[in-house]
Amino acid sequence: MTPCESPPLSRVDLVADHSHSHAHVHVPARTVLTAAALTSAAAAAEVLGSWRSGSLFLTADAVHLMAHLGIFIVLLIPTTRSHEQREDFAAVAVLVLVTLIAVGILIDAIQKLLSTATEAPSPAFMLLALLGLTANLATAYLFRDPAATRWSFRAALAHELADATVTIIALGGAVAIALFAWRWVDPALTLVVGVWLVVWAGRLLRRRALIGSRAWVLEKE
Repeated sequence: MTPCESPPLSRVDLVADHSHSHAHVHVPARTVLTAAALTSAAAAAEVLGSWRSGSLFLTADAVHLMAHLGIFIVLLIPTTRSHEQREDFAAVAVLVLVTLIAVGILIDAIQKLLSTATEAPSPAFMLLALLGLTANLATAYLFRDPAATRWSFRAALAHELADATVTIIALGGAVAIALFAWRWVDPALTLVVGVWLVVWAGRLLRRRALIGSRAWVLEKE
């Protein structure tokens, strides 16, 4: 190779260049809207279940699921000239919203844990968390492709899978409530949700603050 020649582009370079201008072309709007519909339906069912059972965890999980709709908005941003700026603004806005939601969840959970008047919710209604689990897994499937080149979506994919793990733990909590009627289980599970959201959103916001809008793109190894 002569000094005037440019080094050949690696596969990573090509993918990165493609993702810069066409980050979401391979994510069909119909797929995104389907995942959004599943998420909304699961959240609505959990809100109803929370109202009927008094489960704070279902409320927290429902509000958390609705916050995921902000992620779908990022996916649907048109790939125009200002796409990167719009994606950056939307991603930061979603993370700030999630952080505020998490703070509210933590406050409610702590108040419930300290209250002697707290009653254990009906464990049967907590099975509605399975709908949230389905929405999490569907969204994780949706994020497989954009996660290959976009750090924001890789983090979101990890978040969805971690959400699924929390839901599985919550189902174990439902069993504990059914067997022992422990009143602290529901707010304790809610506390876990709040802490997890703060850690996830805080990590991404810190990355954004340190390296700017490049935070959403994978670095070349």
